[in-house]
Amino acid sequence: SRLIGLATLTVAGVLLGVGGCPQLLEQLLPNTDVQQKEETFKTSLHGTRQGKTTWYSKENGGFETLTGVPMDQLDCLNCHAKTLADGTPVDPETYQPSCADCHVEPGDQVSQETCLGCHSRQGLEAKLFSDVHRDAGMVCTDCHSDREMHGDGNSYASLSAEGALDTKCENCHKSSGGTAPLPDNTAHSIHMANVDCSACHVQSVVSCANCHFESEIAGGGKRFPGPLTGFVLLLRKADTGKVVTGTLMSLTYQGKTFATLAPIYGHTVTAQARECPDCHNNANVQQYTETGTIPLVTYDESQNTLTGPQGVVPVPPDWKTALTFDFMDYGGDPASTETDPSQWSFLKSGADLLQMLFAEPLTDEQMQKLQTPMGG
Repeated sequence: SRLIGLATLTVAGVLLGVGGCPQLLEQLLPNTDVQQKEETFKTSLHGTRQGKTTWYSKENGGFETLTGVPMDQLDCLNCHAKTLADGTPVDPETYQPSCADCHVEPGDQVSQETCLGCHSRQGLEAKLFSDVHRDAGMVCTDCHSDREMHGDGNSYASLSAEGALDTKCENCHKSSGGTAPLPDNTAHSIHMANVDCSACHVQSVVSCANCHFESEIAGGGKRFPGPLTGFVLLLRKADTGKVVTGTLMSLTYQGKTFATLAPIYGHTVTAQARECPDCHNNANVQQYTETGTIPLVTYDESQNTLTGPQGVVPVPPDWKTALTFDFMDYGGDPASTETDPSQWSFLKSGADLLQMLFAEPLTDEQMQKLQTPMGG
């Protein structure tokens, strides 16, 4: 094999030396860039789906603590689109993550439709909200790096883990220079050291509240009363300490209830930032000041559904008792892919288990600042 390799290189050198056939040269020389990506993909988040295991596992205080069902008995890690990028139907029994999930040919440009085929939350954001970057014609790969997509040879517990992402607003929006320099204003001067851009510029996050886990296990797929939008949580990113936007996810299984809070970046960005009263002493802050609680998920009996908060919701230090959750149960066939809305009913108030990973609640000092009226 060594002699063959040397012979190949010799022929390639001759072809290069005489400016010969590039098509033949392409066949002779392997695409080392593609080969390297194939190797690093194995430990990438796209390749391992490790984020799901991290959040679910009982070791991290996840939903497995209540269900007792190990991840390897679920289909979560084999989640896939209906077809590969080239349209080939996926066989759930043999499916393994690979380059073919996204690429028709190795190294070709991936379409937005392909990205959104898996990243459905971002697809829903695009349907419900404007985004200054999307409106300008930008696509996922304008911000998200090659390393994020294909991995770098290291394993990461989640996209929220330190070092997993390269993407950040400051890559383009710098105090001086950059693609789109930041304007010099009071809001930036006051907040930029401790508050992430998302806290002021993300319109809304999307939450899949009250997922019915029996349906997931039985093959009925994702089933929940409906997404919650029109709000952002404010919490602190564990690795930076900065205030960022967050979301919630809640689940039920055999009468047991669970909710988790997580940092998340909603692709619903506006150039016009929030005004001071949108955060400082807003309605949610006032309710916390007066009652010590902030309802996050509330059962609406008149509509037999769940409603979420509106506006900016700070996550206070006593979040485990301050934030309240209602839950519903589904009485229909969990194996059916069709949902009968009349089969939803109120289950109970309160989560049996709460989780927060890669984030921390706001500090007492930060809550005091939010309780102080500003502007307006």
